[in-house]
Amino acid sequence: MTLRQFRLLPGVATFAFGLALIGCSSLPSSGPSADVVIEPSGQAAGTRLIELDLASARAAFDRRRSVIGASFPRLTKPNPILLGRGDVLDVRVMEAGDNGLFANSQTRGTQFTAQIDQAGDLFTPYGGSMKAADRSPEQVRETLQRSLADKAIQPQVLLSVTASRGNSVTVLGDVGRPGLFPLSPAGTRLIDAIAAAGGARSASFDTALTIKRKDAVATLYLDDLLAERDNNILLAANDEILVASAPRSYAILGAVTTSGDVKFGAATVTLAEALARAGGLDSLAADAGGVFVFSSEPPTPDAASGERPVPVLYRLDFSSPQAFFIARQMHLRDKDVVYVASAPAVELARVLDLVGRATAVARGGVGLTGDLQKSH
Repeated sequence: MTLRQFRLLPGVATFAFGLALIGCSSLPSSGPSADVVIEPSGQAAGTRLIELDLASARAAFDRRRSVIGASFPRLTKPNPILLGRGDVLDVRVMEAGDNGLFANSQTRGTQFTAQIDQAGDLFTPYGGSMKAADRSPEQVRETLQRSLADKAIQPQVLLSVTASRGNSVTVLGDVGRPGLFPLSPAGTRLIDAIAAAGGARSASFDTALTIKRKDAVATLYLDDLLAERDNNILLAANDEILVASAPRSYAILGAVTTSGDVKFGAATVTLAEALARAGGLDSLAADAGGVFVFSSEPPTPDAASGERPVPVLYRLDFSSPQAFFIARQMHLRDKDVVYVASAPAVELARVLDLVGRATAVARGGVGLTGDLQKSH
């Protein structure tokens, strides 16, 4: 090897290192290209790829509302109100004449409260002890009235339940008056219980409801309760309802002007609105044919309890004017990810830029070697 060849080695090595850097390291990028995104090997198992059009966007919107699935045990009619241990009753006894057991010249009867004890029995003055738990208020009223028939003057008994844990629902969380609320004999629906608790403190689109009935749990948003009639279910004794402020959000990433995590701030947000909030597609970098929505569709309402959501990948080609109408129909779901891929030409420009920089470094090395040779 000549001295000149030896002195050229640093420049050649630098150039080779630059090429290796391009070949072995990932290029600067805002995310995968559109081709990589739709490649099955790069998707989660079971992912469905849907090319968005007006029909699929509208179908997605129909699935976006939260619903109480068929696996949640529903009531077709109100359960009968049965008394339970600890219930407090208001009892009023009226008589037909003066100087009776409870009546006198000033009043025609008496009024008192009584509580069902731990054994399920109810004790009343002159009526004695009677079985009350697991019986209807009307059955207890008739039994009490019969027990007083030979003691009072044509007694008439009025009975009402003033406190009953066994025939109540619990409403907790972000409401005006959390607490225990009795069920109506005519039936109490979900919206009735929330209203009785003073209503939700947060906006309806930011309020999540969780309903627990024994081992079954259902979750939905308050605005979907108002929009879907079937969500306003009849409540059963001992149901628990948690009302929580849970603002929905989506993430927007890739070749957009402003990326980030964005709260809905409204009942619904469309793909068009999400892109507009992000400043639109980056005109210098975005692939108009690579606009994606990564979503997770819930199980169908008739799916078995515990079935997991299905990953779905929606794709929209913004190079067509029709895409703007489709984007207005595509409603986002909580925690969706909107991603805009970079155009292939942008990736090529980055490669060429790195090649140019590596070549410049190599030329600089060669020039430096030449200068050193001249100096010697």
